Amino acid sequence: MFTEINIIDLLPQRPPFVMVDHLIGYDEAQSSCDLTVRSDNIFFEEGCLAAAGLIEHIAQTCAARLGYYNLYVLKTGVRLGFIGEVKDLEILRLPREGETIETTITVMQEIYDVTLVNAEVRAGQEVIATTRLKIAQGEASF
Repeated sequence: MFTEINIIDLLPQRPPFVMVDHLIGYDEAQSSCDLTVRSDNIFFEEGCLAAAGLIEHIAQTCAARLGYYNLYVLKTGVRLGFIGEVKDLEILRLPREGETIETTITVMQEIYDVTLVNAEVRAGQEVIATTRLKIAQGEASF
């Protein structure tokens, strides 16, 4: 069901800066997105998605969750979001060309327009990165 949604409808980002392919799961506590690493990705370096691209993928998983919530639950427009903090980032390895990664974010706390999440990135069954993010939503919507 979620994979049928055009991911562009959920995000403020536009190509070539889109770092998620599909929203693959959503509920109030946990959401997931995937991305297949391709050589034409702007963060592709030396056969892998660079660390900056991995962090952006995690942030855009948060953005897709908020976009879905704003569009389908609140029935408002997609709002801009801002990374307020990246904490406890651990990258065990970078995802390689052709791999599909799946990031699951778990909401730890939401206060007003600030959301604190734990994130886990997997390539298949292998955990390749974890972090905590603080995301703030802006006022603008489109």
